Amino acid sequence: MTSLSGKKWRVADRAPRSFVSKFPEFDVRTSQLLYNRGLDTQEKVDEFFNPDYSQDLFDPFLLKDMDRAVERIEQAVKKKERVGIFGDYDADGVTSSVLLMELFRDALGLTGQVYIPDRVSEGYGLNNKAIDWLADKKVDLIVTCDCGVSNKKEIDYARKKGIDVIVTDHHHVAHKFSRQYIVVDSKREGDKYPFKELAGVGIVFKLVQAIIKSKPDILRPGVDERFVKRALDLVTIGTIADCSPIISENRTLVKYGLDILRDSERVGLRALFEVAGVERDKVDTEAVGFFLAPRINAAGRLDHANVAFKLFTTQTMAEAQNYAQQLQQTNYQRQRVTDKIFRAARTQIKDDVAKNKILLAKGQDWPLGVVGIVAGKLTEEFFRPTLVLEEGEKQCTGSGRSIEQFNLIEAIFSCKDILLEFGGHKMAAGFGLKKENVDEFYQRLQRLAEEQIKDEDLVPTLALDAELDIKKVDWDLYNSLLRFQPFGADNRQPLFVVPSVYIRDVRAIGKQGSHLKMKVGDEKDTISRDVIGFRLGKYAADLNIGDKIDLAGQIDCNVWNGTKTLQLKVEDIRVGDKQN
Repeated sequence: MTSLSGKKWRVADRAPRSFVSKFPEFDVRTSQLLYNRGLDTQEKVDEFFNPDYSQDLFDPFLLKDMDRAVERIEQAVKKKERVGIFGDYDADGVTSSVLLMELFRDALGLTGQVYIPDRVSEGYGLNNKAIDWLADKKVDLIVTCDCGVSNKKEIDYARKKGIDVIVTDHHHVAHKFSRQYIVVDSKREGDKYPFKELAGVGIVFKLVQAIIKSKPDILRPGVDERFVKRALDLVTIGTIADCSPIISENRTLVKYGLDILRDSERVGLRALFEVAGVERDKVDTEAVGFFLAPRINAAGRLDHANVAFKLFTTQTMAEAQNYAQQLQQTNYQRQRVTDKIFRAARTQIKDDVAKNKILLAKGQDWPLGVVGIVAGKLTEEFFRPTLVLEEGEKQCTGSGRSIEQFNLIEAIFSCKDILLEFGGHKMAAGFGLKKENVDEFYQRLQRLAEEQIKDEDLVPTLALDAELDIKKVDWDLYNSLLRFQPFGADNRQPLFVVPSVYIRDVRAIGKQGSHLKMKVGDEKDTISRDVIGFRLGKYAADLNIGDKIDLAGQIDCNVWNGTKTLQLKVEDIRVGDKQN
């Protein structure tokens, strides 16, 4: 049978009997999902199903330099120093900046200045222009968030001006830092923090946790542990928006954070829920990732992230609604620009797919705020690491996305001698270089890709948790799957193969017929289920009533006019024969 998407379906190996027998309290389907996620001990299973905020969070002082960061901030409080906050322009950076500001202003009584750079004119990371601006504001200490580990020269520049710098970051560490620097990043060499996948806002949260826990004498009256827990709405948004794995400590933070988010008193969030069409009491990771985060990120992509920062910090609903509308309009613009650049980049590289294991597209006047999104869409379509560059007169700045088999930031790091700037993760990275070095840069990455990526790695693959008979698609299964929430990176919503079903109805729905709606049943029509395929409407013409198909999808609940209906939300379809 042929997959309509062209992807190869790979069903996870069946859990051994010895594994299933270890957990007699669970049915076979639940045991299979635990096996797929590597939850192979009672301790891991208990921690996964029962996250406990009071027990599961690691000691923040396990982070290298956390003690020194806390001591330096204590000094700032006692000397009544002015503090500067330097954040990044994405949702993780903005939420980190808001949390730091609330720590300094509300918990410690410090005067703070917040600086979020312009993506186009300043680029990523701490820069001398920002340091000069903060110096003019008479700051004594700068604390970075979601950036800084690639800015050793800029830190030295600040120190020469008499300004101390504390770096809080979660990216790959480009430099070795001596004891004269204060750098809090779980990815630092020699760091002993047990969990390495905190987002930038997660690292800031640990700093807040450390100060509240260890320095009660410098806190303003009434500030206690409740201050830390109330910050989980920011932590949740930043963590999900940055696609950080929703496992271990992140899972606990997000699970509790979603509750805080649903009841958040921030008028900015209420306004954002409204323009995004999100019901506050039903906020989950999908709502954050697909509806809230893109609007927050839109500010830093095509406008300025200060709009998002002001949304989070305003105290009036009128201002909040104004900022939310700005984000809404900017997000519309971002969608249009992204589509235009995507089509141009796709045309440019489509002939390279068959011969290259890594792809590169570049163009003039391609907004830096969307090149990463375009790279991600191209990587998803062609299943190859892809770089997309904005081509300036003398310099190119770009972003890349990768596949699991190719560590992008390590590959880019190996080219640091010809780069002006870089930063990122295994699967996503940004960089800048002189225009004259682009060809050499691409050639080096091509050689690395040839060495590291096998031909079979380039076959688009859909990973599936298990095979499931359509008769087993019921409310009991749906309710049992809810225990696996919150879903996200490294804990996706379970994806099943439902084989050998027959189409009873099929049509394209939505704007321009972009979505697919079907009803399917077994051979004898003893059971039927509704099917929805978002963005799969283009396949409606290839499907006919009576066709025998396999579905790859998730068990979903559709609510319409107060009525709940069980449905399959499909990602792909394999077509076989027509029913006789």
